[in-house]
Amino acid sequence: MSWKSLAWSAAAVLLLLTLVTPLNAITLFLVMTPFVVLYTMLDLRSFVVHLVPIGLAVFLLSGAAMGTMLVTLALYFLVPAIAMGHLYKRGSSARSAVTAGFVIVLAQMLLVLALFSALSNIDMKAELTAMLADNFKQFETANLFEAGWAADAATQFVDYFMAILPMLLLVSSFLVAIVTHGLSRLSLRSVPFDAPALPQAKTWKLPRSMVLYFAIAIIAMYAMSEESSGYWWIAVSNLIPILELAFTIQAIGFVFFLTSVKKWPRAISLLLCLPILFIPHAFIIGLLDTAFPIRKYFEK
Repeated sequence: MSWKSLAWSAAAVLLLLTLVTPLNAITLFLVMTPFVVLYTMLDLRSFVVHLVPIGLAVFLLSGAAMGTMLVTLALYFLVPAIAMGHLYKRGSSARSAVTAGFVIVLAQMLLVLALFSALSNIDMKAELTAMLADNFKQFETANLFEAGWAADAATQFVDYFMAILPMLLLVSSFLVAIVTHGLSRLSLRSVPFDAPALPQAKTWKLPRSMVLYFAIAIIAMYAMSEESSGYWWIAVSNLIPILELAFTIQAIGFVFFLTSVKKWPRAISLLLCLPILFIPHAFIIGLLDTAFPIRKYFEK
């Protein structure tokens, strides 16, 4: 036990307490980092010794009802954090650690949804639609929209949300894992512990088969009617934005490759990446980089 381990324990307590505040949209991506650092820097027995006061502090500071929920959330994030920390200790690659964290977080999300659906008699779709309809009715009362608009808008929004839910789960799980890896790697330098780094951005390269999948998804989307629904419509409507995000990441990798070949300052790479994130259809750069060997022309 050292002041560093105590400091990370205190950070874990603070981050868990913020999960019941409006800051949870940010701290949700940070809460795994203290547990990864503690597991990596301590042996198993010392790690368990630190977990007990963390759980007690969260329970006592937040009250019985809220404390039980926060302790449950702590256990939820503890599993992928231990997996990532264990792979760091074994000297595995950063890709293995990120993949393990991503898969475990995603599996836990799906398990929670399945258990909630099985054990609860609440129709989540109907409840969400009713809640949104109540909120939208204020626009009807202000005569901004015609009568009945609130119910129709709420139904359409919930239907769209349920359709893209698989994509949201995948992206959020990946972001949790990648942010945790980045913050944990920086934090472990003070232990000191040299956690593995992900491959440099300039070396990122998607398999060319991704272009074929994207073309098939686009053709399938145009072949379906506007009233289409069901499994294949949900699969295609989620696959296209996921592939576009992958090609956007590939475009960022191409920018870093280009600045490396041209020997431009690193700041230029970061400035060029900003338009890619915000300009519509900028993923086409990554699509072309994946489909064609355009990097060879810049190397020449």
